[in-house]
Amino acid sequence: MRSIADMGGMQGFGPINRAHDDTRFKAEWEAKTFAVNILSLAAGCFNIDESRSSMENMPPLDYLATSYFEHWLYSLEDLLVSKGVFTQEEYRAQIAELAAKEAGHAA
Repeated sequence: MRSIADMGGMQGFGPINRAHDDTRFKAEWEAKTFAVNILSLAAGCFNIDESRSSMENMPPLDYLATSYFEHWLYSLEDLLVSKGVFTQEEYRAQIAELAAKEAGHAA
């Protein structure tokens, strides 16, 4: 069964603009997402096949509307909750706390 991630041979998405495509992270959160994924893999929280499967199971419209590292972040969140590393409530509370700190720094 094909997932939205398996777009090989599909038509109608237009050309790929690689003019500004390089291997560097474009934002700090991308590097952090990558690092936490690698550390989670190394710690045995999940394996690479589970990570890929989680990304491929993103809702298709979300997959198409998000970037490469947003796919990684989605998978990381999904797997760490589903594997019981933390609960959805703990995750949301931590995100709210970080957002409040960030808002405090911006003021």
